[in-house]
Formats: sequence, structure tokens, C-alpha cells
Amino acid sequence: MAVVQITAAQVKQQLSALGYTTVPDFMIDAYLCKMAKIEPCLIAAGYDDCDLVLIQVYAVTLMALTAYTQRIKSQGAPSGASRSFDYSDSVLNMRDALLALDTSGCTSELPIDVGQKVGLFMVVGGCG
Repeated sequence: MAVVQITAAQVKQQLSALGYTTVPDFMIDAYLCKMAKIEPCLIAAGYDDCDLVLIQVYAVTLMALTAYTQRIKSQGAPSGASRSFDYSDSVLNMRDALLALDTSGCTSELPIDVGQKVGLFMVVGGCG
């Protein structure tokens, strides 16, 4: 059984939908190569085709977002050209979705680092 392979064009669609339009093709190809290396784990895990596509798309997207945190927020045009960028790294939901899908941990070896969720810890005390 072979894993359903996503394409560079599909990755570009996903990145474009998120506002990331400047990730070089060779980087996308390298991320897809990294995905191919975990194919034996994905096969052994027995994921269905839908989960395989989502796992691959989320993993490749997260690898790209880890390297390229600049995304286009808005774009102007005819004559008053302007472009604004958002340097947000709020991709924790996608990372959480990937972790929920990849219950076998196949993607844990990939270069994905989107940070950790931060909790609030308060200690309230008084002099007694």
C-alpha cells in the first residue's frame, strides 16, 4: 500500500489560502521529500486516505510556516500600491489538529516548531 502523495501545487494552494505567497518552490519540494521519509510510519499506522492527506498538508504547511513567518495581510493595487504583512505565528490550532490526526506520532521527527501554548499560573498568598 502506498501513501496518497500530496503535490507541490496543493501545498501552494494551502499556503496561498493562509496568505503565504513567497515560499520558494525548492523549499516546498524539500518539505515534500521530508514527508516521503516518514511514509513507512504512515503506512504502518494504517491511516485512511483522508487522514493521510490532512496529515501531509498540515505537516508540510507547518514546516513552511516555521521557516517563513511573514505573510501578506493586505494588498493594494492600481497606482496607490501598498502591501502589509502579518508576522503572526498563530498556527497552534493547525499543530493541534495534526497531533490529533497523527496519533502514531509519525510527524514528530519533522522540523516543526510552532512554540508551546502558554498557560496562566498564579499564586495568591498572604501573610498570615
